[in-house]
Amino acid sequence: MQKQNIENYLKTIYHLSNGNSFVVTNKQLSALLNVIPATVTEAVKKLDALKLVSYEKSYGIKLTSQGVKQALTVIRRHRIWETYLALELGFGWEEVHELAEELEHIKNDKLILKLIQKLGDPAYDPHGEPIPDARGNFKKNEYIKLADTKLNKEYKLMATTDTTTIFLKFLDKNNLKIGAFLKVLEIETVDGSVLIGTTLNPVRLSSQMAQNLLVK
Repeated sequence: MQKQNIENYLKTIYHLSNGNSFVVTNKQLSALLNVIPATVTEAVKKLDALKLVSYEKSYGIKLTSQGVKQALTVIRRHRIWETYLALELGFGWEEVHELAEELEHIKNDKLILKLIQKLGDPAYDPHGEPIPDARGNFKKNEYIKLADTKLNKEYKLMATTDTTTIFLKFLDKNNLKIGAFLKVLEIETVDGSVLIGTTLNPVRLSSQMAQNLLVK
């Protein structure tokens, strides 16, 4: 199993399990990685043999301590590259994710250290996600999902967990950048959509969009 594939699986399992808090199924991995279930099963068995995951067909998949460590190392490199691309090279926040997907597999500790020094040891990436340190620790936050907010309250946008180009362009279009202030004007009980007030016009967000935005 190639190193890049191993890292992609570990990172994906970490995200799906919400930081290794939940067991992940083959079906979830198959859907997110866009590969057939048989391929996922074969890969997970190899990861189990490498002692990076604990896998039981009837139970599911969970990272071992070594698996968590390697996943956080990849996530750290990914978010450092995103930050460097945005702050130093001028890429938009809607561009950096796909580029960092390739750069995250460059395993060179000296290079990463140079990037960190250049950036001033940032705590968060351009999407507001925390950057793990060399030991895998990162700053905890008390952000809540926009979907869980209260009516007529004001909030500050702190992060987005959806880093797809189309979603970030939608946020840009509506002036919803990290640090933007918004007010919850309406919460639709039928479909969970949320109407928010911004510095521009009111914007209605779907339930899934509201799940992907973190505020305080």
